[in-house]
Amino acid sequence: MDLEIAPAEATAMRFAHPTLLLLIPVLIALILATRILQARRDRRRIADFSGSTDRPWSAPGWVPWRQRVDYVMVMALAILLPLALARPLAFRMNEQSELRGVPYMIALDLSRSMLATDVRPNRWFAATNALSRFLDSGRADRVGLITFSGVAYLNAPLSFDTRAIQAMLRYASPYTVEMDGETAGSNLGSAIERAGRYFQTNNIQPRVVILVTDGEDSGEQLLEFTRRWARQGVKVCAVGVGTRGGSKVPRIQWGGVAKNNSGQEVVSRLNEANLKRITALTGGRYVPLGDQGEGFTTLRQEFLAPLAESAAREDTKNYIEAYPVPLSLAIAALITQVIIGARRHQRPRSLSAIRTTPPPVVP
Repeated sequence: MDLEIAPAEATAMRFAHPTLLLLIPVLIALILATRILQARRDRRRIADFSGSTDRPWSAPGWVPWRQRVDYVMVMALAILLPLALARPLAFRMNEQSELRGVPYMIALDLSRSMLATDVRPNRWFAATNALSRFLDSGRADRVGLITFSGVAYLNAPLSFDTRAIQAMLRYASPYTVEMDGETAGSNLGSAIERAGRYFQTNNIQPRVVILVTDGEDSGEQLLEFTRRWARQGVKVCAVGVGTRGGSKVPRIQWGGVAKNNSGQEVVSRLNEANLKRITALTGGRYVPLGDQGEGFTTLRQEFLAPLAESAAREDTKNYIEAYPVPLSLAIAALITQVIIGARRHQRPRSLSAIRTTPPPVVP
C-alpha cells in the first residue's frame, strides 16, 4: 500500500540510545555549579590580594562579550555531544521506502445472501468489482484471502501477488459453493478465527482483517472470537455490502426466491450494527461499500494509510543516521570557543596612581 505523503519527505526523529539524553541536564547542572564555584573562588582571591572586591584595578579584566560567547559555546557542547552519542535517527518515508503498507487479510463472504439484488447487479458482483479496483490501487500490498460462509477457508496466504487474488475472485462465488443446512448461513466468527490463527502461527504484525460482508451472522461465537483475537492485537475492519431495506435472497439451483423452514421468503438486510460492534471491539473501522465502491478508498485513506505509516516508523530500515548534524555543530562550537579565547584576552585598563601629588623635594 503506497502512502500518499507530501513531495517533501516526511521526517521524524528517534534515538538509538535515548537514555544518553539524560546526560544533558546533568552536564548543564555541572557547568552551572562549576561557574558559580569559580566566581566565588575568583572573588575570594581578589579579596585576599587587594583587601576588597570593590577595587576595579584588582579585577582580571576579561572581555565581557568573549566571556558570554564562551559560556554559550560550553552550554552548546553540553547539549550537542550527548545528542550525537544518543545516535539520532531520521525517519524518511518516500517512494523508495521498503515498507509501504501493512499486511492484511481479506475475508470475503460467500454466503447466498451476497446474491441479493439491493445493490446492482447484486451484492457479490458489486463487492468483488470494488475489491478488484482496491487491489489495483495498492502496488505494494501484502494481501491474503479467506472466503467463508458457514465455514472459513484460507484461499491464499499473505503475498504481494495481488493479481493472483484477483484471479481467485473470478472463480470463487456463492454459485460455486456447496451449502447444506449447517453451512448455508454466514459465520463471521469463523472468518475472524481463521485469520487470527494465521497471524499468530506466522507471527505477523500488525494484524488486520477486512471483512467484506452484509453483516448477517448465523454463528454463535462471534463476540467470543472477536474478543479473543482483539486481545491478540487483531484489528477487524468491515466493508458493509447491501442496504438497510434489504432484498430477497434468490435460490441458487432452481431459481426463484429462497425460503426458510417456515416457507417464508428470505429477505437479507445489511446488518451495520453487527459490523460496528465487531470493529469497535477490535479498534478497527467500519465503512459502507458505497455506490461506486468508495468505501474501500475511505478505508485505505483513514485507517490503512495511518497504520502503515505507524508501522513504518517502527522499522529501522526507514531511518538514516543523523548524528553527524549535532556532532558537526559540537565541533563548530569547540572551534569557536578556541578562536574566541575568553581567557587570553583582557581589556586595557588604566591603574590609579598610588600618589596623587609628587613627594616634596628634600634639600
